[in-house]
Amino acid sequence: LGSGGYGFVMTARHRTEGYEVAVKFIIKAKVPENSWMDDEILGRVPTEILLLSLINHENIVKCIDVYEDELYFYLVVRPKFSRRPSHDLFECIEQSKHKRLSETQARYIFAQVVEAVWYLDRQGITHRDIKDENLVVDKDLRVKLIDFGSAVVADPTRPRPLYNLFYGTTAYAASEILRRKPYQAAPAEIWTLGVLLSYLLTGNSPFPTEQDAIEGRILLNDGTKKGQASGEKKKLWISDGCLGLMRRCLEKDPERRATIEEVREHWWVR
Repeated sequence: LGSGGYGFVMTARHRTEGYEVAVKFIIKAKVPENSWMDDEILGRVPTEILLLSLINHENIVKCIDVYEDELYFYLVVRPKFSRRPSHDLFECIEQSKHKRLSETQARYIFAQVVEAVWYLDRQGITHRDIKDENLVVDKDLRVKLIDFGSAVVADPTRPRPLYNLFYGTTAYAASEILRRKPYQAAPAEIWTLGVLLSYLLTGNSPFPTEQDAIEGRILLNDGTKKGQASGEKKKLWISDGCLGLMRRCLEKDPERRATIEEVREHWWVR
């Protein structure tokens, strides 16, 4: 089904009950030292395994079993994030008529992602790699967040720590990360939501260049190819409320950026 920095994912079928699952093969030798946690029951395991064994939310993939041998951890999850009938959000956007979603569709998907992020944040968990390829969508546009390989966890009752290393996707990286500044994971997560919202509505990043992202300079583009007659280029109709929320998420200064509570309570999302 796919591969990543220190693992790959395959489809499996339960031998007696017949249902399909996805199994993530996590290569032990490739898991970074800072991505391990100790648990009384599971022992020393990658953070992703511990978190998914504890998390229970309708918009987050569910861990149903874990196995291991000398080389791998095997993380078994349902529903199977297969290509059909479910597929990742990148494919969903690419297969849509205009290679972008309507504002109604975007709102429905975005609100589900926000609920997942809010749920995680209340427990001190930050995914750190939210992007279209890490969101599985079914035919009814129901969403599940997958791949917690970059996630971090902190005490939600105390000030959040600062990080220097970045393990996410550069196209979604916040301004402070691109400027190589120490960053807090939660505000950086809000930035990724703003970028995601742009992809949903336009099929493109809100920042044509990395320098635009560093400076927080938003330029929405519907992806019309160069050389196409200007009369054929359609204007993007995005509501002021949606654009206002996107700007709050993509505020260059992380201290002035929207919080997950503000995003969740924004009238456009509700």
